[in-house]
Amino acid sequence: MQDQVELLQYKDTLKTVDELKPLLPQVQAIAVVLPLEMVAQLMPLAGDRPVLQSVSRRIPSGRMLHLADGRAEEEFVFEHNGWQQIVHLQLQLKLLS
Repeated sequence: MQDQVELLQYKDTLKTVDELKPLLPQVQAIAVVLPLEMVAQLMPLAGDRPVLQSVSRRIPSGRMLHLADGRAEEEFVFEHNGWQQIVHLQLQLKLLS
């Protein structure tokens, strides 16, 4: 992406990846935070544009959270750890009844 990046942000919640089609001619890369099934649907639409996703890691904060039901659990914070390109994605799903 070199040194300069201009973001074209889609702020609405996607119902289908088809909503992104009109924006694709305007971008050189696609950075997404989407469910895996939607990423798989987006890949063919992306064409030669790289599809990127954020990589993060969970780090213990050292604090405990006190839940409404009285339980306590360790708190974690998410730290951005870079970007990765989704090179190939093949997804086959089976609905369980």
